[in-house]
Amino acid sequence: MTNSEFLDKAKEKKITNIQVVEVIQNMGQIELINKALETFEISDYTSYQIKAEYNNKTVKVSSDYLDENILDVLITKATETDSKYQDEYLQDTSNNNETATIPQIEMSKDLEILRKLDDIRKQYKEVSNLTLFYSETYTKKRIFNSNGVNIETASHTYEFVPEIVVLTKDGANDYDKVYLKTSKDELNMEYNLKKDMEMAIKQATKEKLQTKKYNVIIDSTVMSYILSNMIKMISADSIRLKVSCLENKLNQKIFSDKITIIEDPTDKKYPGMTKFDNEGTLTARKEIVKEGVLKTYLYNIKEAKVQKKKTTGNGYNGISTKNMYIMPGDKSLEELFKKLKNGIYITDCMGSMGTAINANTGTISLQVFGFIIENGQIKCGFVPSIMTTTIYELLTQVEDISKDVIFDRESTGSPCLLIKGISIVSHDEE
Repeated sequence: MTNSEFLDKAKEKKITNIQVVEVIQNMGQIELINKALETFEISDYTSYQIKAEYNNKTVKVSSDYLDENILDVLITKATETDSKYQDEYLQDTSNNNETATIPQIEMSKDLEILRKLDDIRKQYKEVSNLTLFYSETYTKKRIFNSNGVNIETASHTYEFVPEIVVLTKDGANDYDKVYLKTSKDELNMEYNLKKDMEMAIKQATKEKLQTKKYNVIIDSTVMSYILSNMIKMISADSIRLKVSCLENKLNQKIFSDKITIIEDPTDKKYPGMTKFDNEGTLTARKEIVKEGVLKTYLYNIKEAKVQKKKTTGNGYNGISTKNMYIMPGDKSLEELFKKLKNGIYITDCMGSMGTAINANTGTISLQVFGFIIENGQIKCGFVPSIMTTTIYELLTQVEDISKDVIFDRESTGSPCLLIKGISIVSHDEE
């Protein structure tokens, strides 16, 4: 059934309004383990998120196809539900006449590149195992509805993940890094693989940390994870339900004046680029936190209607973000090491059952991995330890910020942050 036939059939069935978000995704992925091909897959799929108004009630369904049965499901849901919720539907607009061509993904050349990259392993005898993962993803999102709206947006991303295993006296040390870019050339796979091999070897030698407060550098990967957990804290539904530590904090200074947090889905150089959210609201650059002051909460259409506010364009199957990041500074990571002088560099973390960062209280308790820094240089790794802090302390005691914003997911990215006086609990006292 074509899109227009689907809309015509909905009209025949007395569905007042109907709107469809169509997502087409083409993906190719390769995984090599010590040069042996483990995965080589090219796939594509289409999915639909549909909302419709019937008898003055809006209901929603998800599907892999469009046909008359989907319309019957919508009518049944609307008939049986007690909810009187009415959503908004985009009106006819001419603000998007672009039509993106869906590219064919071809991976044979990428496979040869990865096999050549694996030869680098021979230069590092300490490396016992090397997994190289590469993927290319093209996503096209279209919104069409019974009001004549037909708009689309598209994104193209590339991901490279090396996972390096170095044998140690006590077993093995794993080190991995995620690189997510909008240009294949920006992955810099050879350079980054060599750098990560060297980091993995340095981390294989570990010392135990004392339980005390350290000056730390938090890597972009870890800060991106922490930011992704902040989304719930600034979501309007969490504020309304009083389950966020940032309730009643709007227009108050909550972090260091060095912290400005931006969301900019319109920026094509970052992987979360989209012209509109899944509800059709046009996206725009916004300052969520400006120089430490919380400037806005995030709304989708439903929450905006409940609270009599305007949607902020954050309707992504609930409330979420695309391209949210901390504004960078002007120093390289090496310059941050020199400024830190003595402390630790946290490069990875692991939470427990989703409770490691508590949106209600703002407390943070993460098992962390990384390196000891002495005299501005990496000395060795440290035995996994526990970082205990709060979102307020972490982002209030910021001393400096690196100049490179790194994304490892579409929702959030970050530069590296130099932070003073963060409590680390040693392995022996966990």
